[in-house]
Amino acid sequence: MAIHKKDFDKKMEEVKKKLKESVVVPEKLKRTDKLCFKCYPGITCFNACCSGIRINLTPYDIFRLKNRLKMSYHDFLMQYTVPRSIDGTPLPITVIKMRDDDIKSCPFNTPEGCTVYSDRPVTCRYYPIGMAIMKHYEHPTGEDFFIKIKEDHCLGHNEPFEWTIDEWRADQEADLYDEMNKDWMEVVLKAKSLGIVEFSQKSLDLFFMVSSNLDLFRDFVFNSNFLNAYELEPELVNRIKEDELELLKFSLRWLRFTMFGEGNFTIKDEAQKKARDRMKAATQAKIETKKARDEELLSKTPEEIMKEADGGK
Repeated sequence: MAIHKKDFDKKMEEVKKKLKESVVVPEKLKRTDKLCFKCYPGITCFNACCSGIRINLTPYDIFRLKNRLKMSYHDFLMQYTVPRSIDGTPLPITVIKMRDDDIKSCPFNTPEGCTVYSDRPVTCRYYPIGMAIMKHYEHPTGEDFFIKIKEDHCLGHNEPFEWTIDEWRADQEADLYDEMNKDWMEVVLKAKSLGIVEFSQKSLDLFFMVSSNLDLFRDFVFNSNFLNAYELEPELVNRIKEDELELLKFSLRWLRFTMFGEGNFTIKDEAQKKARDRMKAATQAKIETKKARDEELLSKTPEEIMKEADGGK
């Protein structure tokens, strides 16, 4: 989440009010700060955090999970996810479809633990340490900081097992997930910081495709005019054609470019000209349609116009 420095105290007060009954006040932490935490089979609260929650999936989450389960993107999405929107934005996202039981448990949760633990989503990896970005008005790139959330049902905080924040994140592979999702997160953070923005349906569709289904993006790249529109090195084209992970990273860079113009993609002159020509043609078509309608109205009497407006009665 993006938080301006002067708003941080206010935001923390809001969090305190909303969570005071079940959560100890969040702490702002640095990478070298320490925490005591351990979760393991046998602890009384084991699996309690795997039910009644919303698990948003990032592009890299889906990549890891569908490969772990040896499924296509389409089959994974249909079986294990439902579409939602990212809080504070109109951007569509997929979330884990919880079981239809009394506690709405995660489909990968068992009494013995998580069946996809080494490929679990980033939401699960972060707990109990969340990452945020504090935006200074004078330094818009911001700085990372971390928040410890201590829920009353979680007994892992009582375990005498000490980590620094960096050690905990390394154990959870959090930095890897952050690196893989960084371009996607920049799009999300910018959309949140802009508030209610009117994204075109095409932009929302592209966001959802890149965020959720790399198979569709691959088809979009290699079976359309995509490669004719951008100046791309042949070596890069070969990499994204042969290596799915390279295609994922490329897709997220392109998403950031196409939604907010950030990045080093170069559109070919011919493609730019065609885009301008299409826009000009579309504008001209609207003008011609309006002109024809105006001329039609001028040719009718007021009585005919009123009768038409009244449904011909």
